Formats: sequence, C-alpha cells, structure tokens
Amino acid sequence: MSEYSKKPGFFLEILKLVEYIPIDGNLPSNGRFADNLTIDSEFYFESIQRKGSFRDIIRLITMELAKEKEDDDTFNNILFPEQRYNQLREIGCSYPVKYLFFDFCLAALDGDYLDAGLYLAHSFHILGLSKLFNLVLSVIVNEQLAYDKDARELIVLLARAIEPRNAETYIDTYGCRFRYRYEVYKWAKRVK
Repeated sequence: MSEYSKKPGFFLEILKLVEYIPIDGNLPSNGRFADNLTIDSEFYFESIQRKGSFRDIIRLITMELAKEKEDDDTFNNILFPEQRYNQLREIGCSYPVKYLFFDFCLAALDGDYLDAGLYLAHSFHILGLSKLFNLVLSVIVNEQLAYDKDARELIVLLARAIEPRNAETYIDTYGCRFRYRYEVYKWAKRVK
C-alpha cells in the first residue's frame, strides 16, 4: 500500500508544490517558466519547509505514480476522475477517451510539441485532468522538456499506464506517423 493510499490527498499535495514555482500562463494548458528560470531553478517550498525545483516535483510525481501503478484502479482515479468517465458514458461517448491522453504521451515523446499541446488541452477539458497536473504537463510541453531524462520518465510511465490493450491495431488505424510515435515510445520503455 503506497503513501497515497494511506494519506488521502498526498498526490495533490505533491502537485501543490507547483504553486511555489513562478509559471506564466493564463490557461492551464500553456504554462511556462517565468523569465530566466529552468527546470533546475530552486525555490523554497513553504509547505514542506525545504528547497526544491520543478525537476524535484517531476521526480516525486513519478515516484508516487510508480507506486500506484501496481493498482491500476487507484492510478486511473488519480489521473482521470471516475465522475468524468460516468458523465462521458451518460452522453454516449463510445470512443475510449484515455486514448486521447495516450496520444499526448506519444506526441510528447516524439518531440511534437504542437500535437502534444493540443492533445493535452483536449485531455484537460474532456477527461477532467486536475488543473495542477495539467499545468505540470503543459510546462513540460511548452518548455520542450520531453527529452529531459526525468520528464521523459514521467511521460513513459503515464503512457505505460494507459497504453491501449490493442495498441497495435489502434496505431495501425491512424497511419505511419502514429506507428513511428509508437515505436519511439516502445524504445523509450526499453531505455528506461
């Protein structure tokens, strides 16, 4: 049983650390570091009484989600609110909506920041991703951090968690560009 299971809201507390980092952006999907800041710029996190960076937050998120990966239901509830899924089912959405977030992961791993940003914005609005989690991911996209080791590890972990069971068929449906992205993802899984 992970820390998240023992202490409700622990994952949210990690995400709240992002509030200490000066991030520009008027929408949850267009977060960027303020001028002259990087992934390694350090800030004092009052809530935990220590210094840290955006990289540290990414590492904490990855570490906690990796613990939850053992329990897919908890992992999925952290990422995608159950209430939102029920709403989508009620209105007759038959498309497996998690695939939208999987597409975000593939585009980010491929370094296609335009597509990644679009998929992330749609995932935020359609899937109901938490505003803070979306902000973290949007900084990764907008600051073009997908090739950073820690950011990439997080994206691969997310992709693994929601990879469609029929990924090969799904990818084949959308053509060679998606096939290439899927190959990039499979390579990134092996390298990790």
